[in-house]
Amino acid sequence: MQARNTKRDSKEQESLQQDLNSAEETDGRSKGRIAGDVSALSSDGRGIIRTREAVYFAERVVPGDRVAFTPDLSAKPPVAESPKVLKHSPDRCAHPCKAAAKCPSSTWGIVGYSRQLSEKAELVKRVLRGAVEPAAVQDIWPSPLEWGYRSRVSLRLAPRRRGGFALGYAVGAREADLVEITGCLLASEPIRRAIRDISDFLADARELSPEVIPHRLSLYETASGVGGLAVYRGRPKETDVQNFLEFAENFELFGGLWATGGTQAGVVGERGTFWRTKESESARVAWFEHFLDVHPAGFAQVNSGATGLVLETLRADFGSQAIRHVWDLYGGFGGLGFSCVPEGSSLTVVEQSGFSESTFEQLRGLRPGVNARFVKGDVMKSLSSLRSQMRAEDLVILDPPRAGCHPEVLEQFAKSKIRRVVYLSCNPARLARDLKLLVPAGFVATRIQPVDFFPQTPEIEALAYLERRQ
Repeated sequence: MQARNTKRDSKEQESLQQDLNSAEETDGRSKGRIAGDVSALSSDGRGIIRTREAVYFAERVVPGDRVAFTPDLSAKPPVAESPKVLKHSPDRCAHPCKAAAKCPSSTWGIVGYSRQLSEKAELVKRVLRGAVEPAAVQDIWPSPLEWGYRSRVSLRLAPRRRGGFALGYAVGAREADLVEITGCLLASEPIRRAIRDISDFLADARELSPEVIPHRLSLYETASGVGGLAVYRGRPKETDVQNFLEFAENFELFGGLWATGGTQAGVVGERGTFWRTKESESARVAWFEHFLDVHPAGFAQVNSGATGLVLETLRADFGSQAIRHVWDLYGGFGGLGFSCVPEGSSLTVVEQSGFSESTFEQLRGLRPGVNARFVKGDVMKSLSSLRSQMRAEDLVILDPPRAGCHPEVLEQFAKSKIRRVVYLSCNPARLARDLKLLVPAGFVATRIQPVDFFPQTPEIEALAYLERRQ
C-alpha cells in the first residue's frame, strides 16, 4: 500500500510540475494559461486572484492557494476558468461532504473556519469603507456551531434519468440543474436523517408521475420531530397533491407534511390553498428560553445559536433604557422588537407577510407588560402614516430583505424625529448603500457587529447601531 501511495504521489507531483511549467509567467501569459495567488474571498464566495493584467475570480479556491488557470477577460468581472491548485494554502481543508465538488450549499467548506471568519470580517470592513469609521467595526462573532446549525433547509425535487426522483440543491442558470444529495451537513442531525430517508424513497418512486412530485420541499424542526412543506409551481391539482401526501406517509416526518402552490422560487402566497396531513405541525424556533410555533410558509432565522447572540445583545443594550416606543420594521413576527422593548413601553411590528402574525401573538402573550400591535403591510406604504407618531426617544429596528431598504423608506427616516436606529443586514453591500443615504440626515454608525449566521458559506450578517448627531 505504501509503495502504491508513493507512486500516486509521484504522478500527482509530476502533473503539478507540468502545470507550473505551462503557467510560467513571462509577460503574465503563456500557452493560454497563467498562474496567480488567491489573495482573498469575494462576497459571492469566489477567490480573488490579482495579476498584472487583471483581477480574476475563481471557483472553489482558498486564500493562499497558488493556481494555474485560463483567463477569460470577456466575462465581467474577469473569470479564472478551470483553476488547478499548484500549491495548497495552509488554510485549505478537506470538505467533509462527498457532494461538495458540485453542491452550492457549502462552498467555503474547504476553508478552515478561523480563516472563514477573518475573510468575512475583512469583507465587511472592505464593503463598508467610506460609509463608517473603521474603528466602528467590531470583531466578528462566530456561530456557536460550525456545522449542523440549520433548523430548516429548502430542497428541489426532479425526475432522475434512470427512474424515480432526486432530492437536492438547485444549481446553474435559473436553477435548471440539480445536485442530488442524501444528507446535508449544514442541517441539524434530525433533518439530515429525514433527508436520507426521503431521498431513498424518492429514488425508488418509479410509479409516480412527475405531476405528483412537488417542485420544492422545505424540511424544518417541529415539537414532534421534522416536518415538511411541499411547494408546487403554480396551482396544483388536488388529486396530485393527495397522491403525494399518501406516498409521503412512508417518510419519517413526525412533524407531518403541508402542501401548497407557489412561485418558481418557492414563495408561497397567503391566499393559496394549504393541504396537510392530520399530524402536521408548525415549525419550531427558539426565542430566549422559549419555543415559538411559526407557520411553515413564514420566515424565521435558521441558525438559532447566532440569532440568540443578537437577541441577548439587543436586550442588554436597550431593554432597560428609557424607550417610549420600539418600531420593528420588516419585523417578521417581532422577535427583535420583543427582545429589547422595555416593560411598560409600546411596540409596533410592521410586516408584509400575514404568516408571521400568529407567532407575534405568542410573543405578545410572553410579554403582557408591552403594548404591542402588528401592522400587516408594506413598510414603505405604512411609514407614510406611522412617521408622524415617531418620537426622538423611540427606537427603530430595521431587518430588511437582502435587497436592503427602499430609498423612500430612508427618506421617511430623514424627515422623522427618530434619533436611534438598529439595522440587521444580511447584505453588507446594501447596508453600506443605505448608511450613505442616511448620512445627510445626520445619522452616524457607531457600531458594526459582524455575526456569522451561515458558516461554510460566503453569507454574513451585520448588526449596525446608528445615532443621529445633528
